[in-house]
Amino acid sequence: MQCPAVQNKEVVEDYQNRWVLLDEDNKLLSKDHPKIVDMTLDIKFGYLVIRAPGMLRLDIPMDVLEDDESAIETIADERLGSKRVVSEGDLAAQWLSVYFGRPVRLMKIIV
Repeated sequence: MQCPAVQNKEVVEDYQNRWVLLDEDNKLLSKDHPKIVDMTLDIKFGYLVIRAPGMLRLDIPMDVLEDDESAIETIADERLGSKRVVSEGDLAAQWLSVYFGRPVRLMKIIV
């Protein structure tokens, strides 16, 4: 599933549909998942800002160079096709896993 829409309309074109949420089986989470519906994303001062009920805000630096080929994974999904992605890190994975109550990773699609 692609993450919820970015709220800052001024930067939507550059960053919309750049992130996906993967479960423990590397499957995309459904966009209809009730917890995804309650999440909000924004972009401020070069950070992806994620908010969710009952959670502290999570700020993730956006313009990190993905130059380490060993960190890049390929996912395949019937809706997205084959995409090269990179994890947004352990902190984001832990935050999302606590929120969803199961292992979830935030992955950025490499364009």
